[in-house]
Amino acid sequence: MSAAITLPVGVELCHLPARFPLVHGGELVGGCLAYERQGPADAPTVVVLGGISAGRHVSAHARVPQRGFWDGLVGDGLSIDTRRHQVLAFDWLGGAGSSTAPADGEAFPFVDAADQARALWHLVDSLRLDRLQAIVGSSYGGMVAQHVAAQQPARVRRLACIGAAHRSHPQASAWRKVQRDVVELGLRAGDGRAALALARALALTTYRTPGELRERFEAPPRVDAAGLHYPVHDWLAARSADFVQHWNAEQFLCLNRSIDAHRIEPRSIIVPTWLLAFVGDQLVPPSEVRELALQLPELRAHRELRSRFGHDGFLKEPVAVGAFLREVLS
Repeated sequence: MSAAITLPVGVELCHLPARFPLVHGGELVGGCLAYERQGPADAPTVVVLGGISAGRHVSAHARVPQRGFWDGLVGDGLSIDTRRHQVLAFDWLGGAGSSTAPADGEAFPFVDAADQARALWHLVDSLRLDRLQAIVGSSYGGMVAQHVAAQQPARVRRLACIGAAHRSHPQASAWRKVQRDVVELGLRAGDGRAALALARALALTTYRTPGELRERFEAPPRVDAAGLHYPVHDWLAARSADFVQHWNAEQFLCLNRSIDAHRIEPRSIIVPTWLLAFVGDQLVPPSEVRELALQLPELRAHRELRSRFGHDGFLKEPVAVGAFLREVLS
């Protein structure tokens, strides 16, 4: 009797090799990559990769009308114009989408950004695409995009990295280590879900800037029988509760570690490259992106955008990010 799964509308599956070895040891057995396409099938392909919370659904389109993570940037007549380009995106291995990932309590091997890139190339080959017009990656997607370009540079025309450097900054690594410690402590205590919510709340505080949080939540605290309460606490609680509806602890640990392990030699990226950094980004400081820019053999542009949203500028600055993408694809 064969097992069957029901996939969401618009999702396609690519089966990885039966045994897919991983950079840091171990392997995925019978792994699958879930992906989504929009735009003309015969048009030049642009791969779009977002942060760890993003995935295959980039923007609303006829087959999948629900909102995506980049609705203002990808679509008919937008910066990544789906009348002129086929857009391809996938769910991360080890993450919360429909690709192979750990279930609750399941051990899972270490997945590096380079492993995500190799899986993407397997998908590209299965779709019989000779070359990619561009790879656009933001946050974790920018890290993966760098490995994609370095692995097969002759097959990539352009690379755009937004809010991503060639390595994890020690401060960001320190924050992520505390997040993992919180989750692992919760798992040992038998309450991984509550621990995951706490770790996500901590992560949220690193995505934004102090100025933006002050603007939104400057009301004074309330003290009552329940204790001390600031308006920002409601935001953290709501966003964390939403996150744990879609993620489990093991998936979070997998991709959190993957971000931390990211490191690539900039000189190995010989594809024409555009970089965008955000002044105020605490996770990927502009100084790190400048260092990457200085070492890239084929740098085409390096832009810095002042944003009160910090690292989340790639999600919250559609006008400026859209102008950058139009430059990349022009």
